Amino acid sequence: MDNLKLYDTICFHRKKRGFTQEELAVKLGVTNQSVSKWESAQCCPDISLIPRLADIFGISIDELFGREPSVNGVCVQFPLRDDDIFRVVVAKGKKVLSVDEMNKTIDIAFPKNCNETTRQYFKVEVFGNVFCDASINGDVISHGTIECNQINGDIKECKDSVSCNGDINGCVYCDSNIECKTIEGDAECKGDIIYK
Repeated sequence: MDNLKLYDTICFHRKKRGFTQEELAVKLGVTNQSVSKWESAQCCPDISLIPRLADIFGISIDELFGREPSVNGVCVQFPLRDDDIFRVVVAKGKKVLSVDEMNKTIDIAFPKNCNETTRQYFKVEVFGNVFCDASINGDVISHGTIECNQINGDIKECKDSVSCNGDINGCVYCDSNIECKTIEGDAECKGDIIYK
């Protein structure tokens, strides 16, 4: 749809959504004659209606004007905080899915010995399960389970259980059971804490 005019994109997306000109006019609070004039290129919508048009069609303002959004990565924008946390997600369209909404959860496996060798410290949030054959050096949020050898950081949140073969050198907040050798910080869970 590159280089289409505004009137073309309004018509295209109105029909794609299955709206009549009158239905679109009602959603925008204008007359159906206004919509007709936009689509026949007799005039343009008021600038204040542009964001509402884009929202109704479920597209960006760039797309409304027939431009593909310029992207350096996979997506233009996610509804997440802009911070230093690595996030692993599954998205359907622009919506980040929760573990409950997925047919299959995300399983992320960190490379064996990656943290022991590089001593990298990072924060990660996984909208799924975390499996690590080595240590995780950093803070973790998991919307599924966590299984690893050792954690050198806090488990800020875990929606399921935590199973650690070694120590958890930080605090743990978990919605199910925690299994590990020792916990250095505070531990809160809705299940049992089992020391191996």
